[in-house]
Amino acid sequence: RTKDRNYVILILPSTMGPDDDLPTLAKRKDHLNVLRYIRAHQLREPDLVVEHGKALLGPNFTRKLSDESARLAVLEQVCFAAADIQQHSVAEICLSQVRNTVGKDTVRFRTMLARCLESAGNVDSALKIYDAILTDNPSNLMALKRKYCLARSEKESVEALNAYLEQNMADTAGWNEMAKLRLAIGDYKAAAFALEEVVLGCPLDSPIHCQLAEVYATLGGAENLQLARKHMAQALELDSTNKRAMFGLVSVSKAFLDEISSQGKKKVVDEHDVEVAKELVKFGADILVKSYKGTRMYAAVQQVLKQPIEGL
Repeated sequence: RTKDRNYVILILPSTMGPDDDLPTLAKRKDHLNVLRYIRAHQLREPDLVVEHGKALLGPNFTRKLSDESARLAVLEQVCFAAADIQQHSVAEICLSQVRNTVGKDTVRFRTMLARCLESAGNVDSALKIYDAILTDNPSNLMALKRKYCLARSEKESVEALNAYLEQNMADTAGWNEMAKLRLAIGDYKAAAFALEEVVLGCPLDSPIHCQLAEVYATLGGAENLQLARKHMAQALELDSTNKRAMFGLVSVSKAFLDEISSQGKKKVVDEHDVEVAKELVKFGADILVKSYKGTRMYAAVQQVLKQPIEGL
């Protein structure tokens, strides 16, 4: 700790070690690393952030640190946390400190101001700030994300999320959110496209393959049912205990056979695909019946699976 005429300047401790956890850091009152830990692990602990922010920078957040960038990061973190728990006076103090340091025209300050306006319920003013930021830089991901969060209708949500994904096509979580939106409005074709992007980012996620298969099955048609069958099979390859996928495999395979049968001679069909579908229905039904043997659901499962295997 050193002193000049006006401030107490804290010399920052070394960064936290790989074995440090939040309770340990809090117990030894390592305020800076508590805040770093919360940021690094993306924890939502607003009360804890405000408490340790005040302990580190003082009740009025005027204390200096030897690393000015670390101080700005703390002020920003405390500002967002205070806005989260409606401590607007604390957020305003942090906002003022950041403005005095970086200026009122910087993206950092304007983003913080917009978040505080959101917290205060002034959504329109926040949106104007985000629009101004995007006018200067259309690829500002924070502004794009916040516009999506503030969208008032499904149409606005889709438009805002489209704008975000155009700038960040590799965001798997964003594509997953788009899939949910499309499913909510019944746009299954677009939902399938979004889930295909999710699969590219999470190829080993069994439930995602299962969900994509269900969307293809809902779309219907021989080609979509074949895709549904492939993704159900992949879901089971990744997790053989996924009973939803096993029931789904039986269902989509039988639906494919029914679709082919209804088309008659109108469409040339690969007989191998037909035989594979038949075997998958039998295989899946047999596995499911065995897995429920000795349970209260055994008779019901037998009854449900009796119809798909009849006539095969």
